[in-house]
Amino acid sequence: MFNIRFYNETGSIDFGGGNSGSKWKVLAAEGLAFCGRSFAVAKYAGQDGQKTTSVTVNARTITLSGDVFLGDDFDLEFKSAMTVLENEGTIEIQTGLGTRLIRARCCDFRENERKGKYMLFVVQFICDDPYFEDADKTEVAIYKRVSLFDKYFTFPGKFSERISRRNIEYAGTRETEPTLFISIDEGKDGDNQLVIKNHTSGESLTFNYGGVLGDFITVDIKNRKIYNQDGENLLKYLADDSFFDGFHLFPGSNDIEVINRNTNTGITVTCCFSNRYSEAVYI
Repeated sequence: MFNIRFYNETGSIDFGGGNSGSKWKVLAAEGLAFCGRSFAVAKYAGQDGQKTTSVTVNARTITLSGDVFLGDDFDLEFKSAMTVLENEGTIEIQTGLGTRLIRARCCDFRENERKGKYMLFVVQFICDDPYFEDADKTEVAIYKRVSLFDKYFTFPGKFSERISRRNIEYAGTRETEPTLFISIDEGKDGDNQLVIKNHTSGESLTFNYGGVLGDFITVDIKNRKIYNQDGENLLKYLADDSFFDGFHLFPGSNDIEVINRNTNTGITVTCCFSNRYSEAVYI
């Protein structure tokens, strides 16, 4: 199974495959695999070759070539499709291995020759972020209270325990910036310090905040935002020595620990992320 769809708030275009029934059919897709790199280099007098000082992954260009059926209502369909292509949206690629997404803008559309009831076309997209993501996000609780009281419970024994450290298995091939959800479930209001540390990479984030009971705080690392359930901006609680670009999940196992320095509060911390990939190759 293979299908490509571009969609935004205006509408969507199905580019064939599957059972979409779309009149737009992709015959070839380019730009779904390796993405080009730019290199900064230094050359030294008297030395052969050069030294690469930095590598940057370029924006991704995706080109779709195909044909469209010229039915009786093609004028309306064409107008609708052009309206959708005018706005930024998401390219969704479905294969037998799953669904991957990437944000994109249409940068070019060309009408080619007509063959009977079909018109050839080429549409091209630019993706500022060159990496694909899973359609479904993964959520992992990294700090929570777990009940130990069940039918097997015997005295003396603990009714519950706190989990504050666990491994997150990240299946993507490129590092990702997760979103953290912090829920203040119990205890007294007051100042607090919360440290979230990735022992695998050595990266960490520290928050100095005075949360209130019932607060639900979102730490959106990718978009550089911290806010509560009322939309209040809480960026002031990010410690001076913490930076949003300094916390990631890396391919493989990530040893994540949450350190809650206020023992008077009971909180739950959940890590939400989408796996990122360098390609969306189909067969």
